Amino acid sequence: MSIPTQTEMYGIVLGLMNDGGEYTRRSMKQKVLSYLDLTAEETLQKTDSGVLVYESRVGWAISKLSRAQLISRMNRGVYVINDEGKNTLKENLDPDALWHRLDDRIRTLDPWKTGVKKQKQQVAEDGKVVEPPAQSGAVSPQEQISSLASELDANLADELLALIMDHDSDFFERIVVQLLEKMGYGRGVVTRRSSDGGIDGLITTDELGFRPICTQAKRFSADNKVSRPMVQAFVGALNGAPNGVFITTSGFTSEAIDYASKYPNATLSLIDGHRLTELMIKYGLGVATERVIEIKRVDSDYFEE
Repeated sequence: MSIPTQTEMYGIVLGLMNDGGEYTRRSMKQKVLSYLDLTAEETLQKTDSGVLVYESRVGWAISKLSRAQLISRMNRGVYVINDEGKNTLKENLDPDALWHRLDDRIRTLDPWKTGVKKQKQQVAEDGKVVEPPAQSGAVSPQEQISSLASELDANLADELLALIMDHDSDFFERIVVQLLEKMGYGRGVVTRRSSDGGIDGLITTDELGFRPICTQAKRFSADNKVSRPMVQAFVGALNGAPNGVFITTSGFTSEAIDYASKYPNATLSLIDGHRLTELMIKYGLGVATERVIEIKRVDSDYFEE
């Protein structure tokens, strides 16, 4: 069997998970490799960025199936098929229909993740995305590139949040301080838990420390939003400090957002999980550049001189 396309890989991974086992990304890649019975040459085939093709496609399949909630993520990056995934398998959808089902579910479950393409795409054996000729004129190549970049960022954001949830609260508090440092606000330190009075970190914005930024970090699951009383407790811990940043992996209730926006005695910034991952990607915290592609265009001024 040759290496399946990315579209085909979604069904293969979902089907292999139907045995009810719990799989990490690594163990699923091994299971898929055994199932495919690839040649040595196919096994070692890599994308232009140096990743094994079959591993890349398995990784993408796990991410997308998780985002579409056909598989559930357990602790420490372990995945298991859920009832929705089992019911989907019973429909015996062809690869194209399953691909569209995943996209539709992701759009419905997470509308803010705009990286989902409406066009069907295939992945060639060299790992490159190939748009169907019949639809190639629907949008410009620049729009296609932007859409793919958005999908990559959406997938990366999911992975970042998952990895943060795999670590403890102390690790998350360090992330918050390091993020503000990378954003150029000053030098930071994580305060001692036993005596921080509700403040998890301090950012010194000037040499004498007259206008510090106090941070609070809450590593919550997506369905556990930060409430107004939590924000009020954070304000009380500021003890007159002029600036406070409250960052969570989940979100904030409308009451919490309203309270922070109207609080008169300090500048409060609330950052939810979506914004957190955006900032981590933008400022290069916990991520690395895999590949840089330059897109050239005609310099019309040169030819009009």
